[in-house]
Amino acid sequence: MVGVVELASRPPQDSPPAWLAMALDQPPLDVRAALAQGEDPLGLLMEAADGVGFGGFLVVDAPFNPSPLRRILAARGFSSYGRCLGSGHWRIYFHLNGAADWEHDSEVALLEEGAMVWREADGLHVDVRKLSPPHPMLAILRLIESTPDLSGLVVHHERLPQYLLPELAERGWCVARVVEEFQDVRLWLERGA
Repeated sequence: MVGVVELASRPPQDSPPAWLAMALDQPPLDVRAALAQGEDPLGLLMEAADGVGFGGFLVVDAPFNPSPLRRILAARGFSSYGRCLGSGHWRIYFHLNGAADWEHDSEVALLEEGAMVWREADGLHVDVRKLSPPHPMLAILRLIESTPDLSGLVVHHERLPQYLLPELAERGWCVARVVEEFQDVRLWLERGA
């Protein structure tokens, strides 16, 4: 697993697709045991893919990045996003959206609260949209407190977090900019001088 501090110091990667937050609640179809026993899970995977309606999701756990499967499902209209969760454990999120971004990988770390953290050209990002209160605030505060050289952070939230603002001010942080879009309120946080 990529550490948050290590991730913060790396050059930017492609960001996760916007639809990923909606796919996180889907239970994964784990094919690792079948593959370890020498079984081919392709039929099971195709059957599961056939059951996904347009706009829906399929999540697969595999022992490796299944590029052939990703290409097959791209031909059927699925975009995909893959994450290495550990040694011999990849999680691939498929979204039936006409394969708008058919294969997408990024290094993403997960905080203990379940927030996703990744690096883009404009800095470190954290996605707390699927967390229940008070976990979004706890994840953000823990991240800024545990990364002393962090000067900015882009937060993806479901709403403007009113209770977070005074906590940020106490720690010398402020909200420099806010952009509100459907299911994604982005806040650019900056450490004060």
